[in-house]
Amino acid sequence: MSKPKKKNRLERFVYKELTSEKSYSDSERHHILTKEEQERLKKIKLFTFLKAGSTGALVIIILYVPYYIWPEWFPDTQVWVPLMEEYYAVPLVFLFYSLILVLIEIALLTLYNISAIKNISKACSYPNPKDKHYESDVNSLVAVGLERKQKGQSTLGINPFEGLSKFQVLTYTALNLMKAALTNFLFKLIVRRLLGRYALRIFVDLAGVPVYAFWNSWAANRVMNETRVRVMAAPVTKDLAAEIFEVQKDNQEFKNELYFILDYIAIVKRTFHYNHYLLSISMLEKFSISIDPEHKYDPEFINRIKNGSKLTQSGFSKLLLFGMLIDGKLSKKEEFLIFKMHKQGYFSYGREQSKKWTKDYFSGRGIEELVYGS
Repeated sequence: MSKPKKKNRLERFVYKELTSEKSYSDSERHHILTKEEQERLKKIKLFTFLKAGSTGALVIIILYVPYYIWPEWFPDTQVWVPLMEEYYAVPLVFLFYSLILVLIEIALLTLYNISAIKNISKACSYPNPKDKHYESDVNSLVAVGLERKQKGQSTLGINPFEGLSKFQVLTYTALNLMKAALTNFLFKLIVRRLLGRYALRIFVDLAGVPVYAFWNSWAANRVMNETRVRVMAAPVTKDLAAEIFEVQKDNQEFKNELYFILDYIAIVKRTFHYNHYLLSISMLEKFSISIDPEHKYDPEFINRIKNGSKLTQSGFSKLLLFGMLIDGKLSKKEEFLIFKMHKQGYFSYGREQSKKWTKDYFSGRGIEELVYGS
């Protein structure tokens, strides 16, 4: 086992914030939200939306209004460019001012995220200090608060990007990072086209206000949704692992394919996710399967499932569907995969039923029918 990575100062601060709440309910049904808990989560969500959106709008206003009202505060700096052998006017003061505002905005948004995560966790009594995965659970929330990916699955030899080239992985990641900047550029372009050459530049620049307000709110919503599905995952994952083990413990065929099913879940989702790591480690521990960091995926396993016993197909169906919905959403590609597998006869659940359970899980209504059903 590799030595745990030492936390930096920011990670230690977030960790302390998220573990400062000492009260905890021993109820095993934290994935079932009461009406009061749902109302509390709605208030947390609305308040965080307002803070994040107004901060995004305010930063753009503070950035551009002084720039146009007091232009003398932002003189251009003549910078010598050796290759061109000329001086070029560069707004260094404005760029530095922009950088300071961006850093302040990032700091505020991070604090909003941490506050929302702490409040959501408290409302749902998570994580459980008595759970052996407590440290991992807390660290997963720290990662959400700092908007960092966790790659715990790679320590198990599970790779969500199996079959993709490095270029494809890089392109996929870059496109996600470019969304906000691209949307802002397109919005400004539309404003210029609508106003034509008579447009005042300040109006064009301030057109970014609703865009950045929207993206800040969207980012905050993503963090809160991510927190929500992680909070509800631990108890239901524990229940599912125990139930599958009880049914499949004497089925060597299922046990032989278990590692590959966990591979397949990650590959279908095409992302690193703590819930998938928690599910994988829980299943491997339950079936006493040794963790193999050098584990290799066998794409032929799906044909063995197709030709396997009904018992194995049942376990495969339950584990795969749970793995797909445990991050709170099913993509259209995943819905189509469910439809295709169900039509071919080796997947137990239909598309509409799968969509309903996904919605029930995210809404906190529980998925006992999936966990305990045959």
